[in-house]
Amino acid sequence: MLCDKCKKNEARVYYTEIINGEKTEQHLCEECATEYTSFQMGTPIMNQELTLGSLLSTILGNFGGTAQGKGSVEKELHCDKCGMTYSEFMKVGRFGCERCYESFQSILDNSIKSIQGADTHTGKKPKNFQTKTEKLVKELSEIDKLTIQLQDAVEKEEFEEAVRLRDRIRELKKEEIGNA
Repeated sequence: MLCDKCKKNEARVYYTEIINGEKTEQHLCEECATEYTSFQMGTPIMNQELTLGSLLSTILGNFGGTAQGKGSVEKELHCDKCGMTYSEFMKVGRFGCERCYESFQSILDNSIKSIQGADTHTGKKPKNFQTKTEKLVKELSEIDKLTIQLQDAVEKEEFEEAVRLRDRIRELKKEEIGNA
């Protein structure tokens, strides 16, 4: 497939941009991608190893990685444990240790917000995922679960449901006494 811009070179970059809910797709050669998009590649992809770290550092550099003021905070900011500076992270594309995440959190949070619009994940949960509360509820006895439901029904003023739950709790307690 040929590049959508120059119509000469082979398209190696498939660029999708969504702005205000409007989706635009472009098939570009490396030179046109560098020239026409906000994603600056520096050198063509064919001449360098493409890793997740290098891609991440390129994106962070373009979208607010230097949001704290050019040349001031980033060069001074460093990890207390390994000594890595933010500019070193931008060159290497990966952190030196686990403490780097805490050291550069303010810059990373701003970058992630500017790229994705938020710094929290709101996507799907993994299959069979349980929150701590769900795990605790699963471990409760049937009487404890019904007692919680009973309290909830009373708070919501669903008194008919509360009576039904109360009677069920009494039945279960009688069964426990009879089995003991």
